[in-house]
Amino acid sequence: MGVQEEVGNGTLKLMTLLQAFFLGTLQGITEFLPVSSSGHLVLAELLFNVHIDPKDMQGLNTLLHAGTLLALLLVYAKTWIDLAMAPIRNDERNSTKLVLLVIATIPGALSGFFLEDFIALHFQSLLCIGVAFAVTGLVLVLGEMHKHKHHKLLHRLLHPTQSEPRKLTTRSVFFIGFAQAAALVPGLSRSGLTISAGRMMGLDRKDALDFSFLMAVPIIAGASVLALLDLFTGELTLPSSQIITVAIATSFVSSFFAIIFLRKFVISRSLAWFTPYLFALSAITIILS
Repeated sequence: MGVQEEVGNGTLKLMTLLQAFFLGTLQGITEFLPVSSSGHLVLAELLFNVHIDPKDMQGLNTLLHAGTLLALLLVYAKTWIDLAMAPIRNDERNSTKLVLLVIATIPGALSGFFLEDFIALHFQSLLCIGVAFAVTGLVLVLGEMHKHKHHKLLHRLLHPTQSEPRKLTTRSVFFIGFAQAAALVPGLSRSGLTISAGRMMGLDRKDALDFSFLMAVPIIAGASVLALLDLFTGELTLPSSQIITVAIATSFVSSFFAIIFLRKFVISRSLAWFTPYLFALSAITIILS
């Protein structure tokens, strides 16, 4: 079963429910693993030969994030309730964290507003994505190298221990926020860059991951709202509601389990374990470009 729709002067290639299921699952898994969901989605769309205007595909990819947004809100429901109630409860710790989340969101929000169309049109090539995969892998290593530069590097990268973690500051969240902004480029992993940035700022692995996932919520929500506005004004053309529903539902389920997995994984293991995969994927992508 599939849907076929007109996009501008061209025709949107037949997209099946099976393809929608695959894209939604891929989005959910790769959004949180530090391997770049946007890069994997572009590769999958090229593999399926789904011909959609770049801006429309950007909108489809954004809407796929709705499933990941629901998963984030579910997993971190208690944290978000505590943050929302902090001003009422005079909870200074969570009030401070809420302010820091707002600050961290600013670079990504501004970049998304002003640069989303430019990135959608100019950074979708296989060569760009392949290079970005390699950059992500390098950043994962640098995050651990910076944290443990005075220790046995290889052992610390693969079997890290925590020591004297620092707290979030305005300076550190701005740095993490700029890392999130950079991840608008397909192939640059949002979770990988922001968690590594947190590590470079001295956070322990769990705190860096949790803050990365919390700051994803306003960015994903904002991008989804903008995509919906473009859809309602006719600037975006998407597949049928049935296709979108399947994609979002599968994205939600896979996102939920990916979050749970990674939260357990980072307690005792470094994200640098994902670097060989990213380097291999980079090489293959560049060769195919």
